Amino acid sequence: MISENKIIYKKFSNDLLDITEDGLSNAVHQFFNNEAKINVVAPINEITGGKGLLKKIFSPMLSAFPNLYRRTDIIFAGISNNQEWVTGSGHYVGTFAKDWMGIPANKKLTYLRYGEFHRMQNGQAIETYIFLDFIDLLRQIGKWPLLTKSLGDERFIPGPITSDGIILEAQNSEETKTSLVMVEEMLRNLHTKEQYWRKYWHPNMMWYGPSGYGSYIGVDGFARFQLPYESVFDPYRKSSTTMTCEKGSKLDLAVKGHFARFAEGNFVASGGWPSHGGHLCQDWLGIKAKGQQFTCRVSDWWRREGDVLVENWVFVDLIDMLKQLDYDVFEAVDIEILL
Repeated sequence: MISENKIIYKKFSNDLLDITEDGLSNAVHQFFNNEAKINVVAPINEITGGKGLLKKIFSPMLSAFPNLYRRTDIIFAGISNNQEWVTGSGHYVGTFAKDWMGIPANKKLTYLRYGEFHRMQNGQAIETYIFLDFIDLLRQIGKWPLLTKSLGDERFIPGPITSDGIILEAQNSEETKTSLVMVEEMLRNLHTKEQYWRKYWHPNMMWYGPSGYGSYIGVDGFARFQLPYESVFDPYRKSSTTMTCEKGSKLDLAVKGHFARFAEGNFVASGGWPSHGGHLCQDWLGIKAKGQQFTCRVSDWWRREGDVLVENWVFVDLIDMLKQLDYDVFEAVDIEILL
């Protein structure tokens, strides 16, 4: 079913290359089950079925971006926990002509980066996770909403260097296994004092982070972000999916780990809703540390080349994370969200 799911998902993506109101409605209703559980980053959060998705996101988005289209950089599929998944990422592109959800239009060509995971059943998505970089959208309209500047570079994020992120052909199973094992080993070595994670990366790797974190080139460049990020959490770490300042923390009950993690060929994807969490032990993004508990919705796509990882695309729902820390991103720039 993996190949069939990819064909179905690729058709959905193709249908969004030239969007009309009727075409958009047909594409959404074909791809999403009527009762699909759809999770979207804050401030949207939960939607039910294709009808709800059209009403809450796509129809208002098309009204705001009348020449909207979707460019896709990554598509692949896999099995995780005996469930069938497809995943993709890229950008929605168009002229931001009218206000959207209360976000003021800039009347200019604008890019909204997206990443998606869909659990498939009988040819339709029945469980979905959609990541959209709204902070980058605010950056593009000249309304930087955070208390600090990004440590990394803030600009358009490209697809794979090799232009091979849309995987429709069957892949070598050994290559797929190698990719998944490498990523899982690398993840186990994050947050280690010795920085054992470094050996899994090409010296000139690219880490494409969400707006607010920024992007980095090279292992040392990425360390400029990773090491301060690790300091946010207490060094004690209970498990591979939980970071906490105190042993026996109730945080474990709030953290679910990855809802899916799978590979195909040289590519790997994972997502958690939330994937990890902690108590704020060091100031972060301008927020004063008071031991506040928070969790992080995160998704990643990696590309392997030989025996190292060379590219990593990352989303973090910073709006949700900061809301838990009593900081409202939209309020900070005088935007009232209308849903």
